[in-house]
Amino acid sequence: MSSKEIKFGIDFGTTSCAVVGFIDGNKFHYGISGDRPFPSIVAINKETGEIYTGENARAKRVELSESCEYIPSIKTMLDEAREWVVCGKTYTPTDIASILFSALKANVESSEDAYEMNEAVVSIPIGFSSAKRDVLRKAAQNAGIKISAFVSEPTSAFFANYSELKSDSNIVVFDWGGGTLDVSLISHEKGRISEMLTEGMAKAGDYIDLELAKKIHTRFSRAQEKKIEFDKMPAMARDRLLTRSERAKILLSDSDEATISVNNYGEYGAVRYTLEYDWFSDIINPVVTDALNVFKRVLEKANMSVGNIDRIILVGGSSRLRPLYDALVKIVGDDEDKIFIPEESMWSVGEGAALLANNPGCVYSNQAVELVLSDGSHFPLLKPDQCFIENGKLWSRKFNFGITDTTKQARLVFSGSVDIDESEDKFKVIDIPTYNFLHEKIILEAFVDDNMMFCVEAKSSNLREQFSERWEYPKLKSYYKLPDLN
Repeated sequence: MSSKEIKFGIDFGTTSCAVVGFIDGNKFHYGISGDRPFPSIVAINKETGEIYTGENARAKRVELSESCEYIPSIKTMLDEAREWVVCGKTYTPTDIASILFSALKANVESSEDAYEMNEAVVSIPIGFSSAKRDVLRKAAQNAGIKISAFVSEPTSAFFANYSELKSDSNIVVFDWGGGTLDVSLISHEKGRISEMLTEGMAKAGDYIDLELAKKIHTRFSRAQEKKIEFDKMPAMARDRLLTRSERAKILLSDSDEATISVNNYGEYGAVRYTLEYDWFSDIINPVVTDALNVFKRVLEKANMSVGNIDRIILVGGSSRLRPLYDALVKIVGDDEDKIFIPEESMWSVGEGAALLANNPGCVYSNQAVELVLSDGSHFPLLKPDQCFIENGKLWSRKFNFGITDTTKQARLVFSGSVDIDESEDKFKVIDIPTYNFLHEKIILEAFVDDNMMFCVEAKSSNLREQFSERWEYPKLKSYYKLPDLN
């Protein structure tokens, strides 16, 4: 294992994790055979406690789901209060995520291009909660990986393909993987990258694979005049058909037909079926229509038309589906060059995170956060365009305010953006116990924490630390700017 320092980015995905490393200008992908990301699956045998991860768990997904506590898509459960008890041992979402991080670390450090992975930038969806970020950070730490920073997935995809997108101002990132679709609008102006809004849905690659397998199973049933429901087939047989359906889906992105062959498909024996593209397209077109409706919602909320969009970038494994591309071509009309599919679309988000690990640059506030004073005026705690993360260093600042009457409680009201003003009181007001002194000081410390949450801790100068109160704002809007993007 090399002792050279390498910077890593991790796309911790719902169905797969892409780990990318950069060193001396060289890029390395750490996944499974065929240059595919590492499946985000953990399975724990109910009798022995043996743990399966990655491709070992994915290839036998149905079989293991019957003999194991089978846990896919842990990313969607990070902040849930749930437990799995297997062989007398209790696992929490943090534990399961930690097992997955450990598997990623072992996969990197045992590969042909082996380097120690002790630190990484991790990409997350826009709006990922502070609780989920905390769980990810703790899980990675338990696996021996320090998360140096988080970056949003659409911004990460933009960075990975900046050389292609640098002349574009309004970019839609169409991130369609195995578990979810996220469509995000990014504004880019002179190296300033702002995340405007995002919409999503839960139908993605895994859903398509299952629908395709069920349709093919129906063809087998008709051909042999033997009706057995798909769910009643042996687990190993369903695994084989699901795996081959996924492969056929991938082949049909470039070919007009794909053949599925299963040597031992339960009572059906050896089966074979050739899928034609038109039949395949008819099956998944309803899902493609749902995906396009997500895209349309983004445009509507942004008050934009397709003509306002300079580029649509397609990342994630499912974004390479030809029916999606064909449908988008109809939408953009003669401007087909507006659609951009990176050569390594499954790795784009992880690659962008790795680039940020090498060159963290600055993160700036794209809004104000203000304190409403007793006379109705607003005092800025955080101003627009304030750099609050610079090369890993977090912004913080202290403020002193005075009490001008004999109140025993100071009420702090925050403002500065529409979502603060329209939120419930518990999100925008905190009450500080005071000592009933005139000209008593209220000390505020405003800061951005590791999870990019804007926080205020407030207390009276005359009361002890246990009387301090904390306010958190989880929706801080930001933009990125890297030194080499100017």
